[in-house]
Amino acid sequence: MCALFSLPVNDHYKPIAGYGVIGNTKTAALVGYDGSIDWCCFPRFDSPSVFAAILDWKKGGRWCIEPSTAATSMQNYIAGTNILRTSFESESGKVTLTDFMPCSGSDGNWSALPEIHRQLECTEGKMAMRFTFEPSFDYGTLRPKLMKTGNGISMRQGRYDMALSCADQFPLGEYALVTDFRLAKGDKKTFVLSFGEAVPRRVAEYRTESQQEKTAKFWTDWVATLRYDGKWREEVVRSALALKLMTYSPTGAMVAAVTTSLPEALGGTRNWDYRYSWIRDSASSLRAFNLIGSSSEAESYLRWLIENNPALEADLRLMYDVNGGTDLRESRLDHLEGYKGSRPVRIGNAASQQLQVDTYGYMLDSLYFSTQHGKSVSDDMYFRFVKPLADYITDTWQKPSHGIWEMRGTKRHFVYMKAWSYAGLDRAIKIARVTGHQDDIHRWATARKKIKAEVLRKGWNKRKNSFVMHYGSSELDSANLMLPLMGFIRADDERMKSTIEAVQKELAYGAFVYRTKSHRRKHRKEGAFLLCSFWLVSCLAMLGRTDEATRNFSELLGHANHLGLLAEETDPESGEALGNFPQAYSHLGVIVAATELDNALGSR
Repeated sequence: MCALFSLPVNDHYKPIAGYGVIGNTKTAALVGYDGSIDWCCFPRFDSPSVFAAILDWKKGGRWCIEPSTAATSMQNYIAGTNILRTSFESESGKVTLTDFMPCSGSDGNWSALPEIHRQLECTEGKMAMRFTFEPSFDYGTLRPKLMKTGNGISMRQGRYDMALSCADQFPLGEYALVTDFRLAKGDKKTFVLSFGEAVPRRVAEYRTESQQEKTAKFWTDWVATLRYDGKWREEVVRSALALKLMTYSPTGAMVAAVTTSLPEALGGTRNWDYRYSWIRDSASSLRAFNLIGSSSEAESYLRWLIENNPALEADLRLMYDVNGGTDLRESRLDHLEGYKGSRPVRIGNAASQQLQVDTYGYMLDSLYFSTQHGKSVSDDMYFRFVKPLADYITDTWQKPSHGIWEMRGTKRHFVYMKAWSYAGLDRAIKIARVTGHQDDIHRWATARKKIKAEVLRKGWNKRKNSFVMHYGSSELDSANLMLPLMGFIRADDERMKSTIEAVQKELAYGAFVYRTKSHRRKHRKEGAFLLCSFWLVSCLAMLGRTDEATRNFSELLGHANHLGLLAEETDPESGEALGNFPQAYSHLGVIVAATELDNALGSR
């Protein structure tokens, strides 16, 4: 996956895929192939940014360490970790930049320091370097004055305190530090940015070498617990590491992405804030993590959610912030120009107020899936969690809701949503049988039967010879590729087979699948949705079409970036990544599709 990049960058904005991500299971930062940190929020994923050049190259703020003359760069992760290395090479020498956020410990005993460590080492010859430090707090609205101290630079603005520690004394501007220096073979420089500290300490006090060793052990020890040994281990492990990095350790909540407002269509308005935890994503992560042998992250989130929602049938939301908060009011940051002029930049997410009933089905499916992997359901969990959610589905499944693609319009009877109501009741019934709670089974089974009959009757379009988006519609929806994956209908049922073929004909571009026909229209310039593309791989595998599934899977994986990371969407024609990055849903799709394909190849 290695790629060679030319420096200097001749554009204000790098490609969305031109970044690696580092993190400490509480927040994360994007590091470009030119050594520039263009996005970082402290102290949490959903906190205001301190660097946001990816959303406005003039106002957002950055921290860049790069060659000051023509060079090339490569990026790679230290094997089995989220520690990032950017290697620079020029005619005169080679320099390596190592970036990480310290994290260590194990479940229940986390240490995740609000720090970024950056270590430079010249390994050959000599090289001229440029150091640019321009923080801009609160999404580019607060430019802190930089104050020199004996150990570095102190920044304080409003409620923000931040300290940059370094051994050198560089010339300092009022709001930025921009300086050139030279490195010769054997030279090392270390820089540590610490959030919440008003005064920088000596670099040695941060123990960068020791922290890097602990951080590497944290990641590699976790990777060692993964039991996936299939054909695509490298890709599955990288996806698992990305998901682990996007999991907020205090609660187990997984953010959908670490960014906000990276556009689904360049220059368009579909720019959303994904730094929150969708129940759908987190529940899906439980299945994905269990498939590869690590359940603790999603399990802890489910436990946390149950303990913090005393009336789940009334309070279960579509999404939460990472601490379980529900105030996700959406606003626009009109002072930022957006990535490549893609306005508006948004924070918060108004879709949090939508009713998406698949949330209930996903939660019950996740709990049942965990019971299959050794987790028991107590009486308390049954009555406070399983029964309320199943009762809610039974009482409300006939009502319209919003769809998975969060279109901000009329509620409808979406086929995908109805099918998840069926799946949720199916899992609740199975849990009730296992735990000996028989009283509700008949009522839930009756509702389950009615849901399936209605979907097969009203969700089917004879002219299209396919399941469609919602009752009365003729529009296809690639979300219906989930029907066999959730167990609503067999993949080899003739109705499902023809639906898969219809999706391939109308919504696919080779291996890539668009969400709906309206998302594929050229004037929208929107990319194919990667999760849907991986759903198609899974469906083809379940049908035994393993050669086709393997080709598709290989093509999709080939469009990951140079570090194996995936955005939300890909433009199939240009290969350009679109949408927020890295995207949890895309990496969940990699794990599930690889497992389905391995199973199909094994059975063949």
